[in-house]
Amino acid sequence: MSLLDRGTETVVVYPAGPTRPDGTRGPAGTPVTVSCRVQPVSSTPDGDDGYTDLTTYRLIGRSLPAGPWDRVTWDDRDWSVVGQPEKWRGSPRIAHDTALIRRR
Repeated sequence: MSLLDRGTETVVVYPAGPTRPDGTRGPAGTPVTVSCRVQPVSSTPDGDDGYTDLTTYRLIGRSLPAGPWDRVTWDDRDWSVVGQPEKWRGSPRIAHDTALIRRR
């Protein structure tokens, strides 16, 4: 069994819905719970726009149903997905998805 199949962390992905006329996005469906690995990517002590820090993590899992504008809950905090998740393909043994998340 691969490390991709035995994620040590549990995240909940809240998919974003279609764009509303006012430019915001509504919920698209029910939240999805995923087991994955979480790795730190970067942290800056003095972020822009009034944030105290900008912390970024990488989610690595067999399948991540996340996209840009989706909200992720992990470690009792809300996170935003940064950009489009990457889908690593090849053999079924090493196929996985990665996504960057940033604290809201």
